[in-house]
Amino acid sequence: METIKSVQNSSIKLVSGLTQKSSLRKKSNVFVIEGKRELELAIKAGYKIDKIFCCPALFKSSHYKNWFDHHLHTFEIVEVSDNVYEKISYRKNTEGVIALVRKRSFELEELTLKRANPLVLVAENIEKPGNIGAMLRTADAANIDCLLIAEPKTDIFNPNIIRSSVGGFFSVPIGVGSNEEVLAFLMKNQITTYAASLDGSSPYEKIDYTTPSALIVGTESTGLSDFWIREAQSKVKIPMLGKVDSMNVSVASAILLFEALRQRNFYR
Repeated sequence: METIKSVQNSSIKLVSGLTQKSSLRKKSNVFVIEGKRELELAIKAGYKIDKIFCCPALFKSSHYKNWFDHHLHTFEIVEVSDNVYEKISYRKNTEGVIALVRKRSFELEELTLKRANPLVLVAENIEKPGNIGAMLRTADAANIDCLLIAEPKTDIFNPNIIRSSVGGFFSVPIGVGSNEEVLAFLMKNQITTYAASLDGSSPYEKIDYTTPSALIVGTESTGLSDFWIREAQSKVKIPMLGKVDSMNVSVASAILLFEALRQRNFYR
């Protein structure tokens, strides 16, 4: 097994650059994931692992060593020293495992829905990686068919998206496209669209989501664009009883999705 002790190593520079620079991530065919759970979910989802870097000093149990011993003949595994791992790690509470993983296409035409009666979340113009990660985490908990990201404003392979999704990045089908492309995908699959908007809307719990449904959310600051206000088949709102006129988009997504699940009797 190869061991790296210098932060000047070319592989280490690549990992460090990929975690910090979106321009490098866009040009590269690989991205970075950190953590044993995330790595196992990526493998289960069929992602191709290029290289795994591990710091034995940070392993919390013998299970890690057993895991690596089991996969030594499957993946290229490299041991790194403490100082090298500190250089490439972006999580505060780390597990001593970082991997370079091949990117996957998120083209809408390659996306397959899991059910004949799908439930979909559409997120438009989301800028904060943490919000996308949180929505992926919620999407996994709700076991929806997919998250569609319309008019993306951040790199989908941003390490903060992967970190904050807590593995949802690998378990939830993702599609990315323009508003027009996302709408065409929904229409092609005969999915009714419900736009979250405070103006001219019905209370969210009064709407029937038991048929193929797409719940569409926008940013807290500006909400959905005129495109979705115009094109969505219905508009829904979550009543705001306080002095603030908006809530975090990932929280709003969770409220809407779990109301749809309640109506569908998914968790009774």
